[in-house]
Amino acid sequence: MSTDNAQQAGRHQPPARRPIRSWQEAERNAAAWMRHWGYHDAAARPGGADGGVDVRSARALGQVKFQAHAVGRPELQRLFGARGRHLDRQLLFFTGSGYASTAVEYAAENDIALFVYALDGAMTPVNAPARRISSAPRKQKPARPAPKPMLSKASAPPRPAEPAPSKEHRPGSARFALGFVLAVVALALPASDSFVPRPDRTVATAAMLVVPVLLMVWGVVEKTRRRFGHTALGLFLLQLPVGWLCNARLWQGGIALTTTITLASTAAGVLLLRHGARVRAAQAKGEEFTASTAGGAWRAPR
Repeated sequence: MSTDNAQQAGRHQPPARRPIRSWQEAERNAAAWMRHWGYHDAAARPGGADGGVDVRSARALGQVKFQAHAVGRPELQRLFGARGRHLDRQLLFFTGSGYASTAVEYAAENDIALFVYALDGAMTPVNAPARRISSAPRKQKPARPAPKPMLSKASAPPRPAEPAPSKEHRPGSARFALGFVLAVVALALPASDSFVPRPDRTVATAAMLVVPVLLMVWGVVEKTRRRFGHTALGLFLLQLPVGWLCNARLWQGGIALTTTITLASTAAGVLLLRHGARVRAAQAKGEEFTASTAGGAWRAPR
């Protein structure tokens, strides 16, 4: 094997085993593994006022616990809050013990990678985000390009125009788009041949516009990027029984069938709305930690 091939193969090897006897060694071990997974600038910040972050990278933040008891949900909430507005950074959590069931559930809802390290420095992924990171192809650190020869102004090639930066979507654009689609359906459906409005077209249209208008207003006033998938599906399921109740043609199939479908869709919609409210409340609670960690004046206990 040539020297270049040997060096390239060495980059893909996991970090060397190291005994973990203190939290400083645990943080340095976590930083080494993050660099192995492609976060080449990951570095430990032992002993600093880091607001709950022990390993920092331009694309990821890591927190390390050197303790005997299982990690709970509050520790993950502190890490989520320490990320602040940098929503593009991956969150990683490392511990030498384990995780409570509430912590695993919170990590799944907020895409936090959970790892458990052994006393010899070995690292084991616990959940799906962690397995995705540990099994992803290793990205080699780009080599510094060779200096280009100097060209005179007359022979220099024209500089290509830089692409315009992509516009970032508004936080509530998805909510507004879903409400707009449902509003179009609510306006067009009562006029179709398969729809017999009850008691009349005006009342049926007004009833079917409640959920779309709510979504569009929500999309206009929303300022955060919290998840709303469960809430959107719940509102959509609540829209179905409204359209069913306003269409006299559907009642011809029998009251029992109509009542069963209406109650089932309504119950499923309410359950999804409650689950979506819990998810948004958990994310809002995690974001509250951002204020307490501003300026790096607070550090989570180890």
